[in-house]
Amino acid sequence: MTQIGVAIGVAIGLLMTVPIAARAEIGLDVTQFGARCDDKSDDTKSIQDAIDAATVKGVALSLSGICRVKTLRVPVTAKTFLMDGNNATLRFLDGGLVLSAPQPSTAVIPYVIRNLKLRSVNAYADTAISVRGAFKGLVENVNIDRFKNGVELIATSDNIVRGSFFDSFGDSNAVLISGTMSGSQTVSAYASNNTVTDVTDIHGTGVFIGPGVQGTKIRNLRVLEGWYGIYAVDGKDDEDLSVSDSYLEGKRAGLFADGVDLTRVVNCSADLPSSGADPGWAGFHMDRMYGGILANSSVWGAAAAHSPVIVAGGNINVIGNQVTGPAQGPCMKLIPFPKPDDSPLLVSNNTCWASGGYEVSGRGPIAGSHNLWSRPDDHHLMARDFPNP
Repeated sequence: MTQIGVAIGVAIGLLMTVPIAARAEIGLDVTQFGARCDDKSDDTKSIQDAIDAATVKGVALSLSGICRVKTLRVPVTAKTFLMDGNNATLRFLDGGLVLSAPQPSTAVIPYVIRNLKLRSVNAYADTAISVRGAFKGLVENVNIDRFKNGVELIATSDNIVRGSFFDSFGDSNAVLISGTMSGSQTVSAYASNNTVTDVTDIHGTGVFIGPGVQGTKIRNLRVLEGWYGIYAVDGKDDEDLSVSDSYLEGKRAGLFADGVDLTRVVNCSADLPSSGADPGWAGFHMDRMYGGILANSSVWGAAAAHSPVIVAGGNINVIGNQVTGPAQGPCMKLIPFPKPDDSPLLVSNNTCWASGGYEVSGRGPIAGSHNLWSRPDDHHLMARDFPNP
């Protein structure tokens, strides 16, 4: 690693480990620039001036109360951006908080945004926090309501969204991660090595993953009454998605990640929201996979779903999962790669209760053993074999 790379890593590490309250003692407050934060005045200019000053000095910025603002922008000349909301509210009349810098021509700009509530009066039309390009850092303990996208990470890498709560709606997203595409439909910039952990989303989609995304880590994500728990569009060059210890409740799917190579889903649960499931619902839909694993995960509420509730295809490993109660048909649909010499789809130690077992599509290679299911009319009758393709 170069000396510049070491310096950047140290700077980001310090920003994330030193308590921001301590840094704020030598920082700035938005009231020093005339902000009233009384939920009546338009504080846009005052807070923008405060942001500009704090980023030039490289010190923390704090606020309190309810500050009514329009779009706020962190300048590309920033040394750092450090905001401690002290549980105050930014009530956006339009727009959101924008951190955008070209990359790679701009040096890395570390940031921390924490302890902040963001509300939109322009319901589900704007993005609360938009991070693009050279900004890299931490969004922590934010509470975001009534935005189209909560946190947007576009063509940016090494960001963390942690310990936050989102109230979404319909086709809105708590966290959106995407690269950017050129006119020839090739990836012009990737979003890489981003992490979402200890996040709760109600309604909408918990994490939406667009094209040009690699190395996404999701842990302890809780999505309730959602459309999708996680939706990964069948995008260009997407790979290396890791999901663990998460509860994914979605009307359309718990997790949908067809064609995202090297996807790993471990110790997760998928469930239906109280509104029920759309036709074709699956707890885990993971077709056309090169590599990856679905392991030690479960699907609940399957009796109300249209089976199969696990769809797995390619050469993914499907190991140690449990499905409870599909009302009819198979609990899993297995779609191996079609050529006999392709790597097999490995299916072992799975259990399906009250179902028609396992449906195999095509004649590609499947390996594995010790898969059980009980039939809908006799929960005590256990079968072990795959049906013939």
